[in-house]
Amino acid sequence: MTLLVLYLLALLDGLLCGLRTSMGRCPLIQKRSYYTRSALCGLFGAQIASMMSLVTLLLVVTVSSHRDELRADLQSSAGRMLYVFLPYAALVMSGLALRLIASPDIRSATSVLMLGPLTAVRPLVMIAGVLYGISRSALTETRVVGLFVLALMLSLEFALNRRAARAQDLQIRQLI
Repeated sequence: MTLLVLYLLALLDGLLCGLRTSMGRCPLIQKRSYYTRSALCGLFGAQIASMMSLVTLLLVVTVSSHRDELRADLQSSAGRMLYVFLPYAALVMSGLALRLIASPDIRSATSVLMLGPLTAVRPLVMIAGVLYGISRSALTETRVVGLFVLALMLSLEFALNRRAARAQDLQIRQLI
């Protein structure tokens, strides 16, 4: 169950990264399809990172000489990560929920006071969550898998930023 929750959080993170990296980059007036494609691209990128993580996890467990101990260590580490990731996700989702109120003042306030700072600390939260998760792990394999997954998820936003920049350049060239 813990891995499923981490997977769903990774997909949510990817979706929001896709949206965040596309904001302010589209010169078009009608942006709904642009933002939808960006969100789906982020979701797809998170899916790729998750599948790579799963393959790595299965490979490490398969070749391990102490599978039961490794599974328990991985499960324990994943559970500890949720103590960091779930409160962060709850804060992000509450900030997004407040944006449903049809008030420009509230929307502006949530952008400035919640979503902006939460976006800025995202990499730090990811690093803290993984480090907290693997801090008490007994096995090196758990630490390596945790750091590998962290690198994948941190590189997702970088890749999405590059994609959005290329799309922006292309749209501007088409308009000129």
